[in-house]
Amino acid sequence: MKKIFVILLILNMNLIFSQDYFEGKRLYCISENPEALKLFNLGIETLYLNKSLDQKYLKITSNIFFKAYKTDSTFCDALFFTGYTLRLLNDKKAFALYIMADSLSNNKSMEFKTNLAAEGLRYGSEKSLKIARTKYEELIKFFPESPEGYYGFAVTAPIFGDVDKGLENINIAINKYTQKNIELKDDVIFLKGVLLTLNKKYEEGLENLEKCYSTYKKDENFKIHYSLCLLKVSEIKNDEKMKQKALKFYEKIDYKDQIPENIKSLLKF
Repeated sequence: MKKIFVILLILNMNLIFSQDYFEGKRLYCISENPEALKLFNLGIETLYLNKSLDQKYLKITSNIFFKAYKTDSTFCDALFFTGYTLRLLNDKKAFALYIMADSLSNNKSMEFKTNLAAEGLRYGSEKSLKIARTKYEELIKFFPESPEGYYGFAVTAPIFGDVDKGLENINIAINKYTQKNIELKDDVIFLKGVLLTLNKKYEEGLENLEKCYSTYKKDENFKIHYSLCLLKVSEIKNDEKMKQKALKFYEKIDYKDQIPENIKSLLKF
């Protein structure tokens, strides 16, 4: 259940500041090898011509980028784009290539770290989740003005159990999104609602979950946290009608056996 929640949120958070990089207009490890640069530019051109993401041509493109890296082993951008095209192919080798590219970049690239972290979450192993958390911490350290590291830390907080720090970080992320005049998406509001709930701030949690109700009302994680908030707020306000609404949402949860124990113990009607 936790894994599903994390993946749901992480899909919407990457690359929102990075379109120029993905067009090959900005590099972090500019190669001085003409052949490597020629291959890299060919890979970018091939990638953008393949608008339908045809697997045959994605494989060809991945090989072109990897050949550029083999021509110049310092060319971290060629290595990253090899991983990126493999990711589009749902090839698990993308994760290892993202790790190598991030290592070569000497902490220059936010794109490398966000994509590596997202892939770690998708991969879902204990090791890959720890790598994802580390990359979000590095984003906070090396790119403190970006909201992405703080948001990523908050996304991983339910996994690692430091939900108090998760709430601190989602608030920092929201402040930074606001400062950059970026409209808050429902995934951000949903995450804050969940973290407020896990921190037993049920009234505030309910307020945030209500804001993203139309987007997430059918989502399992939403139903779990929303029913808990409704139940706890009904107890605070002695509101029987709200308690019945909480029970209604609880009954809509399809996989009650997957409700985390720390929440299940509180869902007593």
